[in-house]
Formats: sequence, structure tokens, C-alpha cells
Amino acid sequence: METIIQLLEEKFSLSGWTLTRPDQGHQKECLIFQAGNRKVFLKFGTGNAEPLRRLGKIGVAPEVLEAGVIQGKSFVIQEFIEGPNPPKSWFTGHLAYLSAFIRKYHEDTLLIELLSQNQTLTHRELVARDVAELEKRWENLKRAGGIEGKDLETAFDKLRKDAATLEAVELAPVHAEPNNQNMLLAGERLVMVDWDEIRLGDPVQDCGQMLWWYVPPAKWAEFFESYGFDPNQKLLDRLYWWTARASLVIACWQFEHGFDAQEFLRDFRAAVSQQANPHASF
Repeated sequence: METIIQLLEEKFSLSGWTLTRPDQGHQKECLIFQAGNRKVFLKFGTGNAEPLRRLGKIGVAPEVLEAGVIQGKSFVIQEFIEGPNPPKSWFTGHLAYLSAFIRKYHEDTLLIELLSQNQTLTHRELVARDVAELEKRWENLKRAGGIEGKDLETAFDKLRKDAATLEAVELAPVHAEPNNQNMLLAGERLVMVDWDEIRLGDPVQDCGQMLWWYVPPAKWAEFFESYGFDPNQKLLDRLYWWTARASLVIACWQFEHGFDAQEFLRDFRAAVSQQANPHASF
């Protein structure tokens, strides 16, 4: 840590830095440093920091203060955002704000250019790749005894078949895990964190999950209108497909790491059948 402390002292002209660890678990090593009133968040293993810099500049993520490589590990230092996670009830009451927030990063041309440097897939190629990856994890799940019931097999077959019928749209930057635990309210300002896996994807991929998990279906049209989506069945087909896919990915991860995956398998079954969230508390 001496190298990090020295970097912070030089960067901010402050001494007496103290170290704490975040309360919530992170898949990558994260640390919080503080000296006086200055508090920063450090994360290792972040890879290319340029998308994170851009997200900070457009105001949807914490500002990147420093980035580089120390002892062979990439890192970023970001402003530390003080604030709670938005409660689930927050989303329904802030649909216009939420749609404007999401469009900031969906439509940012510089961010799209940065992500395009490492990803040249079309929408159809992206979906096909995701399905291929899911098939591998699904087979591993079956071999390990994590799949019980014919209805799950039927649901997965439907997910694969529906993939071929999805409307192909222009890709946009999307957050990989758009849940409220990756969001902070700094006063009236919403900030999203944990952008490490940002990629170009279907625009409904992240906002659709927010709607399905946090907003009553009767209010979705309000969000669609505010965002500028054409609220047709093709849009809903994509929304439910990506939500089903996300639920299955989470279920696979939970099973692979020894956790109970049944809740998200229920989500998967519901979303692939275009049903409401089975455990929603709007």
C-alpha cells in the first residue's frame, strides 16, 4: 500500500491517508482512502479506464481522478460518492429523470467510439454470442444438478428460439448490472457505479431490467414515451428476453458460487414467458 499512499500524497498534496474497506462485497479488490475532507475510492483490475473517465465526465458515474498500473495491476481512483442506494419505490416516481439519465450514456458518441474499439459485433452477432455462452453455462448447471423440472428446460428452449426473432437495433453503451445496489443518490443526483463490464448492447438491455424489477408494468409506457422508445411488441420482446437472460446469468453465477439460485430461476421463467416479476414489491 505504500506505493498507493505515495501516489495519493503526490496527487492531492495531502498526508495522513487512512484506509478502510467498503461495507458491501465487491468482486474486485476495492479500498477507500481518506485524508481530512478528501475521500477517494480505489479499485484494482479495472482494465481500460477511458470509458470510466468518459462516464464520469458526462455525470453518470463517479469522476476518475487517477488511473494507471501498479505492480502489474490496473487501477482507478474515483471520487467517493456519499449517498444511499435508491429504494425500489424511487424508480416509479422518477421515470422522466431516469430516462434522461440513461440516454446520457446510451447516446454519448465519444463513449460509443471508445467501446467500439474493442467490440465490432452487430446486434444479431451479440445475441448469438450471448446464447452460445449461456448454453455452456446451462449444460454445466445441468451436470452439477442445478436444473430441476421440465419447465426450466422448456424455458431455456424458448429463450434460444426467441433469440433468433429479436428485432436487430443499433447498439448502445449498457451497464452490465443495472440494479439499485449499483446506484447512489447524492442528494437529488443519481450516480451509477461498477461500470467495469460496460459494453455495447441492446439499449433496452439495462433499462428494461430496471423496469421489470422496480416499476409496475402499467407505468412502463410513461418511461418509453419519455425515453423516445416506440412502445410496440418488438420492444417488449427484447425487454423480456434481455431480462430473462440477465436473470439466468445471475442464477448461474449464484449456483456456481454455492448460493441458492432458485429466486432468479423463478425470475428467468417469468421473464421468458413475458410475465410480471414474481416477487416484485412496487
